[in-house]
Amino acid sequence: DDVLREDLLDELSPKEIAQEVIEKLESDDAADLIGELSEKKQEEVLSHIENEDHASDISDLLSYPEDTAGGLMAKELIKVNENWNTLQCLREMRKQAEHVKQVHTIYVVDNNDILLGSMSLRKLLLTETNTPIKKIIKTDIISVNATEDDESVANIMNKYDLVVLPVVDKKNQLIGRITIDDVMDVI
Repeated sequence: DDVLREDLLDELSPKEIAQEVIEKLESDDAADLIGELSEKKQEEVLSHIENEDHASDISDLLSYPEDTAGGLMAKELIKVNENWNTLQCLREMRKQAEHVKQVHTIYVVDNNDILLGSMSLRKLLLTETNTPIKKIIKTDIISVNATEDDESVANIMNKYDLVVLPVVDKKNQLIGRITIDDVMDVI
């Protein structure tokens, strides 16, 4: 409830908000919550987040207008490099999965983080260990630019029956992902 949330946030110190609330949320939900605070309190909360990467992700998300793909996206995702082999890929995915609550898709990027496609976990598990990832990727992937408006995002997800949609910047670098629950309010 909006009123209850506002009352709770008023009662907590910036340090308590950071350590007891924000650090337990994914970046998109954390950014939404922090976005409701005054600018001064936002800065204070961000300064108390112990995980610097999480704080940086949240700060980055706060820079996007609320009604854009960037404003809807989360930074937590699984991405692998096209030049990795399947064994290296599995090792790296395990590290990344520690920060992702639900793995919907495995994204494949090049050395510059350019989104190339996606990969099936099933395909990864059934492929020989020294096979380069570039040989098993699916390249027909739909993505949106971070500046795309939220209604377009909702329409794309609805049209293609997607539960997750990658978000790229102007250079087509993978920067986040939007899940269907992120666009439910827009729909």
